[in-house]
Amino acid sequence: MANRKNSPRRRVRVAVLAVLCGAVFAAFFARLAWMQFVRADYYADKAAQASSASYTAVQHAARGAITDANGVVLARDTTVYDLYLRIPAPPGTALRKTVTTIQDLTGSKDVETQLAAFCSAASAGELLVARSVDSALLTGLYRAGLVQNGAVRLAARGVRSWPDGTLLPHALGFTGPLTAEQWPAARQRGLPMDAVIGQSGLEAAYDDWLRGTDGRVLINTGLDGTVRRTVQQRQAQPGATLVLTVDSRLQKSLQDALLSQIHTLQATKAAGAGRECCAGAAVVVDVRTGGILAAASVPGFDLNRYRTDYAALCADAAAPLLDRVSQGLYAPGSAFKPAVAAAALTAGIDPAATVVCTGRYGFYSGYQPGCLQYGHGGPVDLRTALEHSCNIFFYDVGRRLGVDTFSAMAQQLGLAAPTGAETAEAQGRLTWSADENYQAGLTLMAAIGQGNTAVTPLQLAAYAAALANNGQRPALHYADHAVNAATGAVVWQYAPHFTEIPGGEGVFSPIRDGMVRMARTTRVLREAPVVCAAKTGSPQLADTLPGGGHYVNSVLIGYAPADAPQIAAAVVLEYGGGGANAAPILRAVLDAVF
Repeated sequence: MANRKNSPRRRVRVAVLAVLCGAVFAAFFARLAWMQFVRADYYADKAAQASSASYTAVQHAARGAITDANGVVLARDTTVYDLYLRIPAPPGTALRKTVTTIQDLTGSKDVETQLAAFCSAASAGELLVARSVDSALLTGLYRAGLVQNGAVRLAARGVRSWPDGTLLPHALGFTGPLTAEQWPAARQRGLPMDAVIGQSGLEAAYDDWLRGTDGRVLINTGLDGTVRRTVQQRQAQPGATLVLTVDSRLQKSLQDALLSQIHTLQATKAAGAGRECCAGAAVVVDVRTGGILAAASVPGFDLNRYRTDYAALCADAAAPLLDRVSQGLYAPGSAFKPAVAAAALTAGIDPAATVVCTGRYGFYSGYQPGCLQYGHGGPVDLRTALEHSCNIFFYDVGRRLGVDTFSAMAQQLGLAAPTGAETAEAQGRLTWSADENYQAGLTLMAAIGQGNTAVTPLQLAAYAAALANNGQRPALHYADHAVNAATGAVVWQYAPHFTEIPGGEGVFSPIRDGMVRMARTTRVLREAPVVCAAKTGSPQLADTLPGGGHYVNSVLIGYAPADAPQIAAAVVLEYGGGGANAAPILRAVLDAVF
């Protein structure tokens, strides 16, 4: 038995087992040493992650400024601060005490409710407590030490402000948070649900350039509130600066001229002759590029007070929120006559051919509209008809052409047609033989810019530019280029484009001659610093005067210099009392530009 127990085979098995056990223990201790020393940092990080939480903080990007052509700032971001409560509270602070202090400073008792809702959804992060913190609250937060000890964070954010909010308020437009209706499209563009975007005007049209890209920082905190690590996931990129074609000096001059003329008419004119005028619009464009140099709608408002005054602005019977430049619809009256002349010349009518003006058009026995015969009578050719605004000439020419022919020409010239401008605009309308109320007499009314015809001042400006350019109608636009805010490099440039109306010099030269002659009949334009061309209109309104007759608007189109046009303009005065009353506004533009 003893020999069997101490047999060589038995000893070998014991030795092998001992070696195996030693190897296992050696491997175990080697693994333990490797984990404890070589991989110490890795497992420390894993342990830290198990006892920490991470969240993302947004760094708001500045929205790009909007400037005029000379660099004058029209809209920009002003820095405000939003208040965030850090959860969990950092070391050395007490969350409950911080909440109590904030509630005392803000006078709000909602912070605890917001905190409870936040903690039910997340273990760490930042709770937005207040937007656009005022200076008094900022001072209180610092005095309480909440900013210094990290219990709260003040996050910078830009809000729109306007150095002069009365300049171009309708066209500049507003920014605001995404609406529920906008969210599906915004999500496809990669925007967050809380994004602030351009909601109207140029702010909306050029939102992709103006809106910067928010930055994001990943913050890792321990369960005790200690910030362990921050990782910049994305740098904030400010939006581009949008440079307009607008000249703010000319814009101010145009607005002042409109207001001044309205007040003058109210103070000096008789009933029905302009005394009732209380609103209007005017546009000045560069005929060489289509750039809008100024666009005034009166009455207007101050963008800086828009939200506080909104209820009063909406209730105002004068409709200051209406952008009369692009959405006001007006019969052009005799300012439409150059379009009829263009259709006539295109159809081959000789500009020297005459129509006898007897003061009344007798072609139809049942409808015989008249002519005021200002400075003319007897045989009248096209140039003279434009100079003195002879209704009889255009009744006859319009009847012979047909309403569809001259309305089609008017549309090619820019009336009741898209102007190209970036802001929302009314479509307008012309008179057609297919109209439900059409009858033969409507052609005569349409030929002098009435009937069913109604267009915007912006369309009248495009029309005037087309006449100035011998039928080359520029697409109108407010923006010229966009500049990278960080590098100053141009990242977008507008490319002018034109629509060509056939005929050229042969069609448009006689019309331009007639418009130059018309401008000379008005002293205020005759004495302008440069020779200009113009055509006035006095379209009747539906409202009747107490003693009979109708109120009229005041409409004017023009361009200058007459021999080498640079600018074109359009003016409309509601209840202005006749086209001549708009001439001082064009004169103010000529004085400012030339």
